[in-house]
Amino acid sequence: MSSEDTNKDQAPASEDLAPADLAPADLTAEDLAPEDLAPEGDPAPEKLSLAEKSARAWTTALFRAARWADARDRPHPVAADGAIDPEADPDAIVGAELRVLRSLDPDLVDLPTLEESGPLTADQVDPTLISAAIAGASVGASAVVEVSGPGATASAWAVAKAALSIVGAPVTVPTMTVAALRTAKITRTRIELYPEHLHALAQGNKSPLPLTRVAQRPASNRYLITSDLHRCIPGRLDWPERQGTKELYQEVLTGYADQDWNLIENGDVEDFWMVGGSTWGAVYDVAYLTGAVGPSREESRRTILREQLDRIVENNEEIYSLLRDRFCAQGRYLRTMGNHDDAYTDPKMVDYLTAAHLPGAEVVDTVLLCAQGSEPSTDISDVSAVISHGHLTDSWNGPGFAPLGRSITWLITGLDDLPKIPKAGGLPDEQGLARLLGGRARNRLITVDPRYGGNRRFDSLDEERLFSRLDACPPDSGEWPWLIFGHTHFPMLWPQNAEGHKVKYANSGCGVLDQAMTCLEWDSSDEQNPLRLIIWLADPNGARRIELIPDGPTLRTA
Repeated sequence: MSSEDTNKDQAPASEDLAPADLAPADLTAEDLAPEDLAPEGDPAPEKLSLAEKSARAWTTALFRAARWADARDRPHPVAADGAIDPEADPDAIVGAELRVLRSLDPDLVDLPTLEESGPLTADQVDPTLISAAIAGASVGASAVVEVSGPGATASAWAVAKAALSIVGAPVTVPTMTVAALRTAKITRTRIELYPEHLHALAQGNKSPLPLTRVAQRPASNRYLITSDLHRCIPGRLDWPERQGTKELYQEVLTGYADQDWNLIENGDVEDFWMVGGSTWGAVYDVAYLTGAVGPSREESRRTILREQLDRIVENNEEIYSLLRDRFCAQGRYLRTMGNHDDAYTDPKMVDYLTAAHLPGAEVVDTVLLCAQGSEPSTDISDVSAVISHGHLTDSWNGPGFAPLGRSITWLITGLDDLPKIPKAGGLPDEQGLARLLGGRARNRLITVDPRYGGNRRFDSLDEERLFSRLDACPPDSGEWPWLIFGHTHFPMLWPQNAEGHKVKYANSGCGVLDQAMTCLEWDSSDEQNPLRLIIWLADPNGARRIELIPDGPTLRTA
């Protein structure tokens, strides 16, 4: 559902109004004082180049067309015989139909209290839920079934993508294979340089590798470390919505905020790669492709990314409000950049995020938890932990290699939107929840084929090679600091290497398990074991916290 649908009772934006709507009809320019026309202190009009004007004009026209298509594609109620009710009003969401939706899928997120006496308005229900709900007050609740899908626009674009992929396969497959061979070779070089990279970050020197924005924080503080949250635009490819983790994450954050913990969101926070699943997702996909050429391509890309970020925030407003009020405002929030939110490679996108949505936030590539607090370190021995997303040495998703990983994502999202495909279900559960809770989850370093930079599970981060390199050249102090990643979605703590030895490494897992999430707690009050690996489970009686303990090559519950 478009943002206009969820805010239809609010005043329209000035760009949609005629001049007569902006001032009383009997008031002319001559009646206004100069200060009324241009109040003192107002910023001067933004000066745009011709390329920037062209980019904004194109994206504005595309987004306006998308709003029309989005309104057309929204789900409609269907009677039991499968016929769409022509009298149904898609905006008249009523309690009876929401109850039917809840009964169809008990695993849906909790709905607001439903009054027997009357309908609910759009501002009383989560917009994403509305877009998937059974709409229309004129259809009897007993004769309503759920209808969901990406919409005609997204499906048509998915067909075009599939056809393009098939036609182009003789060229794209060999090209991607050659690219994988090349990036795997570069990644092996990056791994060789990784120890030098860590020393350079600690000393404030120039690193031989990319991703060098660093923030230092006192290791004496307490930190909640989450990653791979994949907050998306509305639609059936909204990962947190599909997995039922939005309300869980909000509840978990509230609890840590109440106890004055600091929060580090360690990459893949917003997902700019996931397109499709809705009309808007298809529009972003088209916009990125058509805006990727010509002199205005950078401004086109930036304009699209800003609009996509706005829609992601709108789709997760309660979480962003919590981040602003309970963490950013107290100076207790920090984040790193991952591959799915690599839009923040652009400093202007970072500025937009911090100005428009998260004032006081800081976006970096690496966080160093230091014994000396926030003062510059002079040696890696002063660093207690190095926190980064983990994609720097990923052969398919690392900086400069993103087209490989992005292409795979692009194809998968297209398949999910093809007509006749059932409603998208949950995500593949790499670290199955049953295994995590049953003491069978793997706690071993990932290995990949060094020639292609991947393995049969499509893992592309060679943890085994990375830590073998670190073991081969220890620092003068004799021990590297904790290395804390996300990225792989595999939670780990003190995992085993190929030789069966414990490795000083932790991975926060992800925030999109099936009604569950994993995270790390850094608490230096325990000097020997400052890290705890936690799984949080959604529960009607309140989120449940379970600690995961390393037990050789597996993890078990405490």
